[in-house]
Amino acid sequence: MSAFTGGLALLILGLAGMAASAADLDSAPHRLVAQTATDLAALIRDSQGYAKGNPERFYAAVDALLSPVVDFNGFARGVMAAHYKQATPEQRTRFAEAFKWSLIRAYALALTDFTEGEVMVLPPNAPPRHPRRRSVKTEIHTGTEIYPVIYTTTLGPDGAWRIGNISIAGVNIGLTYRSQFASMAADSRYGGDLNRIIDAWAKFVGKGPESFGENPATNEEDAAADPYAAAKT
Repeated sequence: MSAFTGGLALLILGLAGMAASAADLDSAPHRLVAQTATDLAALIRDSQGYAKGNPERFYAAVDALLSPVVDFNGFARGVMAAHYKQATPEQRTRFAEAFKWSLIRAYALALTDFTEGEVMVLPPNAPPRHPRRRSVKTEIHTGTEIYPVIYTTTLGPDGAWRIGNISIAGVNIGLTYRSQFASMAADSRYGGDLNRIIDAWAKFVGKGPESFGENPATNEEDAAADPYAAAKT
């Protein structure tokens, strides 16, 4: 298991912790993170009888829970970085949707295996630097180890706070995905075609947690899996 894959597992364990507590929940972003942990724990308990036998139902349940609290569109925009400006509105929408579902699927697959742990939501230790952005520091207590996880939350135009990025034990998830997308965009196999890049990237990340931490541009299995191969024959 790579260090990044292990980090994702810890994140899932943290969000799915059977208990979530905070020293100070006066901050809306802090309440958001704590409530999300509690809701995911309840979902895991309620889905024990069907999650593995009916994964599509479980994916839908995870989607219903996370979509209101995670800024998938903003997350996806940050991953595309400079390529976002080059993309058409249709491509932006398609990538955001593919990005969302690849994460939902990865979360759902990992959630079925991690059901213990405790999340400690730490109070802010300094005034916020930006009125519409907050960092929420948490600790995942596993009984033997303590792992830091930082959630970046942003205030949307509708007045709701949402999670827009995550750092796990010093690994910035958004930057890691951005690097993966940039690798695919530079890959000669796709010729700079954003439609092909989006399709291939979604397939790569959609494999699940085991794909995180790999470099898509050097992954031999994916090098042979051109989603447009059939159209060329």
